[in-house]
Amino acid sequence: MGNHGIRLNGHKNTVDCKPVAMPVPAKVRIPLALLGANTSTFLVQKGDEVAVGQPVATQGQGIGVPVYASVSGKVAGIETVRLASGAIVDAVVIESDGRQTPWEGIKPPVVEDLKSFLEAVRQSGVVGLGGAGFPTWVKLNAEVEYLIINGSECEPYCTADYIALRDFTADVVEGVRLVKEYGKIPKVIIGVKHPPQGIEEAFKAIPGAEIKHLQEYYPVGAERMLIKETTGRVIPGRKLPKDVGCIVLNVNTAAYLARYLRTGMPLVSRTVTVDGSAVNTPSVITAPIGTPVGDIFEAAGGFKCEPAKILAGGPMMGVCLPNLDFPLLWQNGSFLALDAKDAKVPDSTACIRCGRCVDHCPMNLMAFQIGKAYEARDLDTLKKIRADLCIECGCCAYVCPAKRDMVTANKLAKRYMADEARKEANK
Repeated sequence: MGNHGIRLNGHKNTVDCKPVAMPVPAKVRIPLALLGANTSTFLVQKGDEVAVGQPVATQGQGIGVPVYASVSGKVAGIETVRLASGAIVDAVVIESDGRQTPWEGIKPPVVEDLKSFLEAVRQSGVVGLGGAGFPTWVKLNAEVEYLIINGSECEPYCTADYIALRDFTADVVEGVRLVKEYGKIPKVIIGVKHPPQGIEEAFKAIPGAEIKHLQEYYPVGAERMLIKETTGRVIPGRKLPKDVGCIVLNVNTAAYLARYLRTGMPLVSRTVTVDGSAVNTPSVITAPIGTPVGDIFEAAGGFKCEPAKILAGGPMMGVCLPNLDFPLLWQNGSFLALDAKDAKVPDSTACIRCGRCVDHCPMNLMAFQIGKAYEARDLDTLKKIRADLCIECGCCAYVCPAKRDMVTANKLAKRYMADEARKEANK
């Protein structure tokens, strides 16, 4: 695995912004699941009064986490929501009373050892806030040598992680300290490209912690790249970070863990970057989970022109949202609204076999071969060229002179491989 990647214009327009709490939305929709199928059940029904931080759905079986009300008010009912993954899940709809009354059952958890710490992390509702949305308690249940804190935020426009380091330094440091202490992790590395002033001094409070200044390339924040940059270790093939003695944690995830253990208030809001060529005032907004994206853009001054595309995430790996009613989810760190010029999809031509996609792929894959094998539904070739290792970073499409949409082809190829694997397993 090389550190190929690409260099991008940062467009960090909100880097000097302070987080602003938006007005309480009139309504929120909070989905039951992030990772597709879920065994959770609702604890509320239409007409129930709820308060902020009150459980509205169980954690279910498997690796799920509880779901909590992000506003106080009345349950309006249950609706279906299509997630960015395409999965259709149930969501509880809460009409806000505007008062944000905290639930009377809120109290800090009692934590005495790793087992009770992991249970507290699960009950906090915290999932990976860097974008993946994977339940944090599962990730932390591993014996490792390195805890790597991801503050790289290498996608253009996105600044929520930098702002967490700058404005919520104490929470980030405390969250890191707690994970290190209860997990008995010897070493901590904080990976950042441009650390805010005072960060290095703040992390001196944690024995064995060091700041690592990352290289200026995208996608240095991807787990595999970050681990190689900070420790020199390479994750083989289909292995996970824990297989090379590492856990990677986003800075916002660490901050939320500290807040929960201090206050008992679960994850009910997020601070997000709001930017893009169609946005009036690039801003950093704190909003309740489930808030319609349109309300968040309105809190940032609305649009200066009709947006041609709305993205959750950055311009490289973000996903296009179907409408402005889409709810803010736990893992969302930014929303972009692009004008017609920036949203225009270029016309593609035939592959000229220049090899640029190969030269810049951080995973050393051959993107042009993946697309060809997928079109032929050639499963053997897809396995041979390791198509399932694609991290969907978009470097291949970005450098392609023929403007071919290799990312979509790679995603479809990975889904095809997963579907075939399930069929084989069910025989």
